[in-house]
Amino acid sequence: MAYLEPLYLNEKMVLNAAAYLFKGISTESEEKTNDSANRKANAKIGVSFLQGLLGKAELGIKGERSRANEVKTVKRCTLGGLHMAVVDELKETKEIQDSFEAGQFIEVKAILQPIDIFQLVETLLTSAPLIIQILKNFGEKFGIEKSSLEKFLEYEKPVTQIIEAIEQDYLKSKQLEMLLFSSKTGIAFGVVDLDVTDYDPKEVTAKLTDGEFTIIGKVTKRVEEGASLSLVQRTFLSYVMSVLEKLMAISNDIGSFEEYKNSIASVKPMVEEFCRLSIDGPAYRMTAMSVSV
Repeated sequence: MAYLEPLYLNEKMVLNAAAYLFKGISTESEEKTNDSANRKANAKIGVSFLQGLLGKAELGIKGERSRANEVKTVKRCTLGGLHMAVVDELKETKEIQDSFEAGQFIEVKAILQPIDIFQLVETLLTSAPLIIQILKNFGEKFGIEKSSLEKFLEYEKPVTQIIEAIEQDYLKSKQLEMLLFSSKTGIAFGVVDLDVTDYDPKEVTAKLTDGEFTIIGKVTKRVEEGASLSLVQRTFLSYVMSVLEKLMAISNDIGSFEEYKNSIASVKPMVEEFCRLSIDGPAYRMTAMSVSV
């Protein structure tokens, strides 16, 4: 197969797979060759007519010595090269399948896009201070009453803190989520989790957004048609919603619980105009070992 150039690597996953597949790994090998020294000595007796006539002998000694040469070659194994060896071995042993079952290695081609809520938070963090500053400088010129404007600006810091809390909450697991889109249909068919413990999440997002890549990893969850895959499972929004639902469920007022569920269902389409909350099955969630071009 063609060589894959990784733009993102889950180093732990690559090393663990390599250690198992190859019964241990070496990142450096050394080769040595030595040429031993050679020495020759020859004795010659003078046999010329003059030497014989005079009865004089001559002893000649010649010495030859070759230099000792040492050749040292060091081969280094890069993480990208090791990744390719792992991929080749997984394919050879048919560990990479198309079954998309939990725990199964898979290889997919997809266009990557950040989860909407992460994009929304990034946008708000960037734009909120600018909006506040504009309102401070030109709010009254826009026709906003001074008393109303002052009351609104009282919420400046709390709003900014909430937005920052959402971002920190989202990234506390050191997992960056991105949507998998089909290049042919433009439909989202899955979510990929990227371990960003050793990366800058914003740098990874910028590098992988809006391009078609080859993603290799393991399936962690699969939902069938008729079900949906949540995109806010790792945010405090999911926790708040679950607590509210439990509180409503244990109340004695069945009518209020049904009203709550209906109101959430009616609001969801409007929220999803700005922020996608889930994707419809069939879909799956996977943990990436690599994202390559």
